[in-house]
Amino acid sequence: MLSIPEQEHNIGGLFVKEVKPPLPTSFSTPVLMVHGVSHGWWAFQNWLRFFAVFGWSSFSMSLRNHEGSYTVPKKAYLRLTLENYVQDVLQVLRWIGLPAVLMGHSMGGIIAQLVAERVELRALVLVASVGPGQLGPTREPLPTDRPFMLTPQEAKQVWFHRIAQEEFQEFYKRLVPESPSAMNDYSLGRIRIQRQRISCPILVVGAQHDRTVVHPFERIADFYGCESLLVPDAGHDMMLEPVALDAAVAINRWLLEKLRDQGLNTRPPREL
Repeated sequence: MLSIPEQEHNIGGLFVKEVKPPLPTSFSTPVLMVHGVSHGWWAFQNWLRFFAVFGWSSFSMSLRNHEGSYTVPKKAYLRLTLENYVQDVLQVLRWIGLPAVLMGHSMGGIIAQLVAERVELRALVLVASVGPGQLGPTREPLPTDRPFMLTPQEAKQVWFHRIAQEEFQEFYKRLVPESPSAMNDYSLGRIRIQRQRISCPILVVGAQHDRTVVHPFERIADFYGCESLLVPDAGHDMMLEPVALDAAVAINRWLLEKLRDQGLNTRPPREL
C-alpha cells in the first residue's frame, strides 16, 4: 500500500497542511485550498489526499484565527476585513513559490477571486462560492459587536445535505466564530471584482442542495463567462459529504483538460 506523505507548516503564523503525491510525478502545478466561514484547513481533508494521489502537490490553509493559525484579539477580529484574509492567502502563495491552482469554498471563493486579480494563477476553482459584489447583496448586515457563529442545528441545516450525525458532531467541534465585518464585506455586495484582470481558466462548482445565501453558481459562471458544474445530491459543504469524491473527480478532469502541460498526454491515431 502506497504511503502518502503529509506535512504541517507554519507560514508566518498561518497553518498549512501539505499532502504530496505518493510517487514521483510530472505534475508541477500545486493546488491551494481556502476554506469558508468558521471552517479551517480540515474542510478539504478528503480532497487533499485525492488530488495528491492524482499527482498534484496539495495544500490547504487555515486563515488567521482559524484552526492551527494564530489568534487575533477579539476587538481586532470583529473589525477584520476580507482584505486581511486576502493577505493571508497571498502570503502562503508566495511561500509555495509557483503559480498554483486556487480552490476557494464559500467565503474562500470570493477571497480567491480577489487573489486572482493580483497574481498569476494556473486555474481558479470556485466551490459553492460567494460571487462578486456586482451580483448584489445576499443578506442584511450582521451585528459587529460579537463574532458570528451558527448553532449546531443551524450549521447542519445550512451547510449539509447528507452527513452522519457522528461525523457532523466532529466537524462542528472544529468550527470557530467568524469575523462579522469580513462577512459583511462580501454579503453586502461591497467586493467588486474586475473580471478582466483574471486571466486564468475558471470553474464554478455548485451544490444541488445549497441552503446558504451564496449567489447562485449559474450567475457567477455567467459573470465570468466560464464553465460550471452542478454536483447532484450535494450540500454546501460537499467536500465533507459522501459526494466529495465525485466532485473531486469532475474537478480533476476539468483541470487536466485546461492544464494540458500536466501529466502525460495521448497522441491522436495515425491515419493509414
